Amino acid sequence: MKTAIAYLRVSTLKQVKGHSLDYQKAAIEKYCEDNGIKIEKTFIDKGLSGYKYRPEFKAMDKYIDNNSNALGLVITYSITRYGRSTQDLLFNIEKLEEKNIQFVSIKEQFDVSTKTGKLLLGMLALIADFEAETIKERMEAGRAWAQQHGTKSGKPFGRPIKEVDWEKVKYYREHRVSWRKIAEMLELSTPTLTRRARKEGFEHLF
Repeated sequence: MKTAIAYLRVSTLKQVKGHSLDYQKAAIEKYCEDNGIKIEKTFIDKGLSGYKYRPEFKAMDKYIDNNSNALGLVITYSITRYGRSTQDLLFNIEKLEEKNIQFVSIKEQFDVSTKTGKLLLGMLALIADFEAETIKERMEAGRAWAQQHGTKSGKPFGRPIKEVDWEKVKYYREHRVSWRKIAEMLELSTPTLTRRARKEGFEHLF
């Protein structure tokens, strides 16, 4: 029997109090029952936006690292529950594939062990590239606008420091993704990212 871990997330407290979590859980349990899969552990992030820190997702990552040989699948109800963006989803699925763990999303019938799943994965990669180019264009347009309105660097006044997932940056650099490409995905300028990376002790990855 295959073993799996399940991940569930709802974005608002209203969803937590409603039926969203119950619905996700029931769908996952039925899928596992129909396919002879045993759920080893379930991780649930309640009332948290996908763009904020997800403690249970982090805990799941750690659990996978420590138990990858005993796991066959990671199952979620929807890809929107698992990834914060196309790039983030692709990154998380690729991490699982490196450990020979399949990813299944019930709503979209996304199973990377199937031909359809592999096709969808390829499409995600193309969409991720498109999103990166779109982000780059928005950044360039924003800098141009800001320069016309009084800032030499193109940065608006009072810009907050953007949180960076340094584990993800390390993964990308170890897989030879350029600093420029990583900066585009994180919506940062390359100089800002590399400056902060050096402060974080990433000198060995330059």
